[in-house]
Amino acid sequence: MIRQWEILNRKTLHDFKLMQIEGKEVLSPRTGTSMNVMAIHFSDWVVVLALTAEQEVVMVNQYRHGTEDVHLELPGGLVDPDDPSPLQAAQRELLEETGYGSRNFRIMGECYPQPAILSNKCHFCLAIDAEFQQAQALDQGEDLEVVKIPMDDIPLKIHNNSIDNGMSLLAFYYFLMQKKIEEGT
Repeated sequence: MIRQWEILNRKTLHDFKLMQIEGKEVLSPRTGTSMNVMAIHFSDWVVVLALTAEQEVVMVNQYRHGTEDVHLELPGGLVDPDDPSPLQAAQRELLEETGYGSRNFRIMGECYPQPAILSNKCHFCLAIDAEFQQAQALDQGEDLEVVKIPMDDIPLKIHNNSIDNGMSLLAFYYFLMQKKIEEGT
C-alpha cells in the first residue's frame, strides 16, 4: 500500500504572485530516507468549452510564451481569489476573452493537470447556446483572436495537431465522454 510521505520541512523559495515555488524536505515511508523536492502552487484553472446554438465551438488563437508560438485553444484562465466558484470564474473568463456568454453553464469534470509538481486543479466547464454579448476585455498580457469552429471539425483539428493544448484536449474528452454516457453508448 502506498503511504503519504512525511513533510519534514517546507519553505517558499520564490513567490511570483501568479505562482509560488515551494521547496520541501520529505521522508520516504518506503526507504526511510529524506530528500528535497519542489512543488509549484497555482490557483485552480478553468477551461470553457462554449457551444453556440449553431454547434460551433468558441475558441481563441493565442500566443503562448512557453512555446513561443500561437495555439488554437479553448478560453480559460485562473480562478481568481475574488471568484466565488470555478463555475463563476469560467463565466468571467469566457466573457473577458471572447465576449461570449451563456445562461447554461455546468462543470463537466476536473483533474490535477500535473500532480508530480503542480498542486492545482483544472475545472472543465460547458457553456451551451453561447452568444456574443460584448467586446473582449483583455488583460495587458493577452492578445486573443476569437474563432468559431464547427463541432464536427474538431476531431480532425485534434488529429492533425491544430489543437494541441493539453487542457483543451481534456475538455473535449470530458465533453465526448459525457455525450456517450448520456446516449448510453
